[in-house]
Amino acid sequence: MIKLAESSLMLIDANGVMSNFDPERLQAKIIRCFLAAGIQEIYLAEDIALAVEFALEQSKRDEKVFALSEVNSTVVRILEDTGFPEAANVYTRGNSCSRVTFNSESETISKLIKKHLGLEGSSLDFLTGKVIEASSKLNIKNAPPTLFVELAKYYETEELPGNAIEPLPMETWEESKHWLVKMEDLYKRLNAASRNLIDAKVLRLTGVSSMFPSIRIFFMINEFVNFHGLEGPLTEMILIPYLFSASKAISNCITTAQEMTIESSGNIELPVFLNIPDMSNFATSCLQASWPECEKDCRDMVAPLCQSLSAPVFKLKIS
Repeated sequence: MIKLAESSLMLIDANGVMSNFDPERLQAKIIRCFLAAGIQEIYLAEDIALAVEFALEQSKRDEKVFALSEVNSTVVRILEDTGFPEAANVYTRGNSCSRVTFNSESETISKLIKKHLGLEGSSLDFLTGKVIEASSKLNIKNAPPTLFVELAKYYETEELPGNAIEPLPMETWEESKHWLVKMEDLYKRLNAASRNLIDAKVLRLTGVSSMFPSIRIFFMINEFVNFHGLEGPLTEMILIPYLFSASKAISNCITTAQEMTIESSGNIELPVFLNIPDMSNFATSCLQASWPECEKDCRDMVAPLCQSLSAPVFKLKIS
């Protein structure tokens, strides 16, 4: 699937008002929640926003219309599942959500505590028992995951026998866990043509994230025409052979990222996001066109590039 047009996803709020899904707006909301919760890993907000967009696009609904509360609940679930219940609480307070609940069965609680607190063995069994006991006394049968996690944190601090685990250094832990394929490792495996474009700041890659495995490539088209010594005014016929050479370099980036992901983590679907953030400047300076009036023509111009890549482009963004 090549998604060259802007998002056709629609949201409907509690008042019945419809609006377009805006991943950048969602990303900004998540960043604010991270900051309010005192969490420094705000770079994960982009992963979460892209994961939500991809999930909505993959929906089998005939019409891509979603309740805003559904989207908010998806964000909360991702935050909780990835170890950020504090940010999930902040997000829940500021946004209407369909309530996501867990039941207080032993296996469910045990998995939840293991995921969020990293405990095993007797310590895990001890906290699971304490949380279930407290839930029973409070007559809690279903509740948000954060409630069970906070109960476990309380009992871990107050009552866990003296074999407390030293906290891992956060920066080191994040660095080793966040990437399935690191950018510097990917760069080393690319061919010379792709590395040359990266060195010239024509291409920029982000590596493959473990939170939302995907391939994200930034193509700076102004730097690209400068790299080849081209000067405006330019026409599509002049650009076609050069764009074809760019497609070969981008394809090498995609194929190499896919191969390295398979080596490290198995066969994972990696949607491809291609971003051309300087297209508006290129259109006015090199094509001598008016922006945004020429946006559709610019999308048509780069469509052959996208279609010639080694994997389908899930989303093309130009701005």
